[in-house]
Amino acid sequence: MNNSNNIFTPFGKKKPKYQTKPFVFDDPWLMVRKWYSSELGQALLTTEKHQLNKLLEQIFGYNLIQLGCLDSFELSAKPRTSRQYILESLNNIKPETHVNKISSCTHIITRFDDLAIQNQSIDAVILPHTLEFEQHPHQILREVDRILVAEGKAIFFGFNPYSLWGLWHKYWEVKSRIIVNKVTSKSETQVQDPLVPLPSCGNLISQGRLRDWLKLLGFDIDLVNEYFYRPPVDRSALLKQLKFMEHAGQFSKLLPAGGYMLVATKRVSTLTPLRQRWKFPKSIIGSDTIEPA
Repeated sequence: MNNSNNIFTPFGKKKPKYQTKPFVFDDPWLMVRKWYSSELGQALLTTEKHQLNKLLEQIFGYNLIQLGCLDSFELSAKPRTSRQYILESLNNIKPETHVNKISSCTHIITRFDDLAIQNQSIDAVILPHTLEFEQHPHQILREVDRILVAEGKAIFFGFNPYSLWGLWHKYWEVKSRIIVNKVTSKSETQVQDPLVPLPSCGNLISQGRLRDWLKLLGFDIDLVNEYFYRPPVDRSALLKQLKFMEHAGQFSKLLPAGGYMLVATKRVSTLTPLRQRWKFPKSIIGSDTIEPA
């Protein structure tokens, strides 16, 4: 008699021979800051600030928060909200590494997947590659949905996995796995090399994948801007020579961009009660049932 477990096996589905082991970095946000201090990181940061500042001119409200800090300054230069907060990850940022005396924002160290913020109290949330460097991106999105007010804005920055930056990410990922597999065969791999370039220390999320996640939460996609078409070359002279690729990439769909900015709005559907049409009350006793006197 055949085994009953084999009867219900999906047709054509095979078990993988091996499973890739996830990388765990001790201080991913510290690695992000070190990379953004490089020549390539400063060029990318300038482009991202330019993209964000144009958008923030159209966003008004009382409270704006930024989940994650890319360098020693805030990503937004001139927001039009009354209060600005920068939240840094409790799991990855050490207390002595977040000091910023020049910033005008309030710095708070907390967990991104469990924010100590009231429900529906934030007008806009900025996530600069936050979902890519955190281990629980789905829970972070739920927290963003919880703290945003109705019609609140969520601004995401991400790396395009289908670009030269994505190939660069895969190259360093494979290279790191080969090095680590020679040393250890544990179930969870610890990578402590701070020289791993960005975005290789994170998990890249494509635009389509992020769109699906947001639509499940009830968000509407308002805007998607792609930027930085130049390859990840860490030389300022070569980056200046390749600046023509920025203009070529905006007019050509064949050249994929290295990063993207996605803006989503939280939609809250309200139920409007419908009144019933007024009708004449039916007579309980008809005129035919009573005999005239």
